[in-house]
Amino acid sequence: MADTAERLNEFPEQFEPLFGLREVDGSELTIVEEWCFGYMRGVALSDWSTLPDSLKPALEAIALHGTEENFERVEKMSPEAFEESVDAIRLAALDLHAYWMAHPQEKAVQQPIKAEEKPGRNDPCPCGSGKKFKQCCLH
Repeated sequence: MADTAERLNEFPEQFEPLFGLREVDGSELTIVEEWCFGYMRGVALSDWSTLPDSLKPALEAIALHGTEENFERVEKMSPEAFEESVDAIRLAALDLHAYWMAHPQEKAVQQPIKAEEKPGRNDPCPCGSGKKFKQCCLH
């Protein structure tokens, strides 16, 4: 993961998504769904509502292969159209990465959770009986 992040930041021209390959009837097919599904899971973990309209086609290029509702559309694609869509994924990932590096999302700062103070053994019981906490039968 750190290697991929470093490569994306320092040498974006070296970035290549890791797609699988499968041989069917003597021809080699590129399997992009797994990578795209993983990318879309990452998208679901944060708020992408601020993504500008100009970059929505880049996200759609990845979502084409990374969401179940597009399965039928992908199956109907010609081999040439499929290869074009696969080639678009790399550029889409680079464009999206460049945008988020230039416009990072601020993480919400969570306040630490403080435990309530518990009464000591010799403190008065909080039930109001007037007895010491260790001797009160109401706690």
